[in-house]
Amino acid sequence: MPGSDVTDTMNLHEPNGILLVDPNPSERLRLQRDLERRGWSVWTAADAASALRAFAERRSEIGAAVVDLQLPGLQGSRLLADLANLDPALIRCAMSADLTRYAAAAFRQLSDTPLFGKPVEGELLEAAILRHHVAEPLPV
Repeated sequence: MPGSDVTDTMNLHEPNGILLVDPNPSERLRLQRDLERRGWSVWTAADAASALRAFAERRSEIGAAVVDLQLPGLQGSRLLADLANLDPALIRCAMSADLTRYAAAAFRQLSDTPLFGKPVEGELLEAAILRHHVAEPLPV
């Protein structure tokens, strides 16, 4: 997408990689391909332990994490908190297909992390990530 506004905005803010954490392999692959078509580098994980390992290995390349809240074992909200503790500047987004309205409202009251219903499109995630990039002051 040379010359497009999205590419130009992404190049202003490094790193432009996304850590995508979803236990559903078909949904993970669908969203990975969608984001990669939009020019993002994407690393995937099916669970929290794999996500933390991937983040440790690629920390300098990952600027955002998209996490399904319904992860087995360690819950997605806990993973989001752990990632925030490791890198407070990391942009975080949550997604879920199974949250009740009450649980979604409670999550939104406790966190300013954007929450998306699944299936979520890469375009919506990209917009949320870019909004956070632009909102942060550029280094002088």
